[in-house]
Amino acid sequence: MANAWEKQCKPWLAEDLSIYQRTDTAPPPSKDFVQIFVTTDEVVFRMWKIIPPTRADANQVPTENRATYSEFEEDTKMRGDIARTLGQRELDYVDRLIHGHIDYPNRLPKKALLHMLYMLDLVTISRLSQVNKYFRELCSSDALWSKLYMQHTTQPITHELLMLTDKKGWREVFFMNKVQLQMHLRRETEKPTPKDKSTDFFLTS
Repeated sequence: MANAWEKQCKPWLAEDLSIYQRTDTAPPPSKDFVQIFVTTDEVVFRMWKIIPPTRADANQVPTENRATYSEFEEDTKMRGDIARTLGQRELDYVDRLIHGHIDYPNRLPKKALLHMLYMLDLVTISRLSQVNKYFRELCSSDALWSKLYMQHTTQPITHELLMLTDKKGWREVFFMNKVQLQMHLRRETEKPTPKDKSTDFFLTS
């Protein structure tokens, strides 16, 4: 029978039944591949050593270490390997995860997160962009800033404006002052007119 932790994790499990996994390369000069894989009851760490074929030990097989949550807390070698190859922040993240601190926002669908971001003020969006790489990408996406632009300006959507946002991105255009914007639009107007650009860039309501 599933325990409370398994029930809590069930809605957030990936197809491979992991709560979290990450595959990356170790810091230079190493080129080794590493993977951390966390399930509802254990932590798995795998390493593929990338060795020049001329070396005698070039045929090493990948290594795999498994530990239950309680074992992982005491496994200094496994913890050291994770910190060395993926960083101390990664180790801290896994520690928080196995102690019940699931990062729910990161697991929500992208569309839902974008709608939530759209309801926030600009200062909060800026702060959220510093949380991690995923939120940085969301907080700078055209899908978000195209809607914010419509909310905060009365500038008509013209072909020239769409060409400008295609080059600069909606976020940069959003923060242009009126003089800068008109200058850029004038430049776009003076260029030969290409085929119509699709306006299918907004979030669906």
